[in-house]
Parts: sequence; structure tokens; C-alpha cells
Amino acid sequence: MGNERVTDSIYQIDACTFKLLNFTSAYLIVGKELALIESGPAKSAPFVIEGIKEFGFDPCDITYIIITHIHLDHGGGAGTLLKDMPQAKVVAHEKGVKHLIDPTKLVNSSKRVFGDLINEWYGEVLPVEQNRVMPVKDGDVIDLGKGQRLRMIDSPGHANHHICIYSEASKGLFTGDTAGVYFKDFNTVIPTTPPPEFDPDINIKTMNDLMKLDLNLLLFSHFGSTSNVDETLNKSIGLLKKWKDSIFEIKKEDVTMDRVIEKFREYTNELLDSTNKEDDLYKWIISHHIPMCAAGYLHYFNKKST
Repeated sequence: MGNERVTDSIYQIDACTFKLLNFTSAYLIVGKELALIESGPAKSAPFVIEGIKEFGFDPCDITYIIITHIHLDHGGGAGTLLKDMPQAKVVAHEKGVKHLIDPTKLVNSSKRVFGDLINEWYGEVLPVEQNRVMPVKDGDVIDLGKGQRLRMIDSPGHANHHICIYSEASKGLFTGDTAGVYFKDFNTVIPTTPPPEFDPDINIKTMNDLMKLDLNLLLFSHFGSTSNVDETLNKSIGLLKKWKDSIFEIKKEDVTMDRVIEKFREYTNELLDSTNKEDDLYKWIISHHIPMCAAGYLHYFNKKST
């Protein structure tokens, strides 16, 4: 598993989402208080708990579970984790907290994209009691003590309720899904563009704004960290533009879901050209992630045309 110490106060935990190694990160941040960034889905809870203990900390001491957005692979396990974190509050963008309190609409929306696989992949999404939810907005700061201040940054594009978290101590940015899926072995990223809220233009603006921060480190929810900040963000911006432009080209012929999926898979294979095609993560990206991305782009174009 990809559990490792990233800095003197940040620890990466492999949440083993979808039973895949090196795909979903949760991060433990240590100040006077402890915070967890990303819960992962409910089925990841045992791996997150195990990871916290592996680094010598007690889950009962977690004060905050901060989720970048309420999609199930990022926040779906918050309610489950609270059973082992009795003093923790779940922190989320003020636009998304209602879906933590009542996840029914969120789960149904996910089922429209992935169908019955939702239960198999994520597990039961437990509601979070309202008094354990902490809504935040752009500029809010959570001070963990010992110099570890976490600033919330409104970062729409992937979703309108998305936040990135800036660690002032490490000059590190927890990117959520804003900058895509990071593959350290290939020094590349792949966009993550789900319906219904994805907007490539807003997503690109968000990343351009993030590049104005004093950054030394990007910490991806999918997966791991890199100090190649500008290079990585610029790659992500370039790919969002490339994928968008490709649909304009396809439109000259016949734009269908299958055609867009085919094109996005072609681009992905170019980026991961030496990947073992039998690798579980590669197969998941090609089989499930890319069709989701295609659906997100087509939904965006359909909205623009109405």
C-alpha cells in the first residue's frame, strides 16, 4: 500500500478505493490537533483507520475530516469514519454540506452514471448528523496549531462545491479532483470530468488562479504528491483544452458517446503507453473512468447548446 510520510506533518494513506492500490489518497495532517483530508468511500474506512494507526496516531484524536467535495470516492465514507472519530467534525464546502446530512440525492445521481456498481464500489453512504457538519467557504482557515494553518480555496470546475486546501506550513495544495488524476510513474495527469457540473473553462480558470499561490507541493487525492507544481498544473490545463478541442473535431463528423470514449481512450493510451494493459488500475481507468469523462464533456456541450 502507498502509505508514506510526505513531510514532517503530512502523511499519505492509501484508501484502496475500488480495491485499487495507488489510486485514492487520504492525508493525515498533524498539528496540535489532527485533521484528515478526504474520507474515501465507506468501503475505504478500514484502510484509512489502519493507516492512521500505522503512523502512530489514534483515530479518536481526529478533530476534522475535511473533504474536497462530496463525490462518493472523496466524502462517501465520512459518516462511517465518524464512528471511530467521536470528536471529529466533517468539513465541506457550504454548497455541498446538505448532501452529507442527506446523501439520497447524491447517491441517486451517482447511480445514474455508474448504475448498481455504486453499492459494490462505495458501500453504504451513512448520513452525517447536522451538528457534526462544518460548512466552509473561500478564505476560511482551520488552525490545527503548531503553525499548521489550512486555508480553504473555492475551486469550481470539477464541481461547484469543490474546495482545495492550502497548507501554509508546507506550501502544499491538496488538489482534490481539480487537477485530475496524477500518475507519478509517468509524470503525467489524466483529467477527471464527471457530469453534471464539470465545466472545462471554469476548471482551467481555477487552475490558473491556483498557480498564483506560493506552492512547493501538490497533493493529489488521486494519487500521491509532486513538487513539480507548475509543470503538472500546466499539463492538466493542456489536457482539458485538448479533450475539449477534440470534441469540436468530432462534431464535424458525428459526435456520439462511443466516438468520444474512443478518442479519450486513445489520448490516455498515449500518456500511459508503457502501462501493463492487465494492470487493475489501468483497466479501471479505461473501462470506467474514461466513459465518465466522456459523459462529463458531452453534458457540458449539451448545456452550452441549450
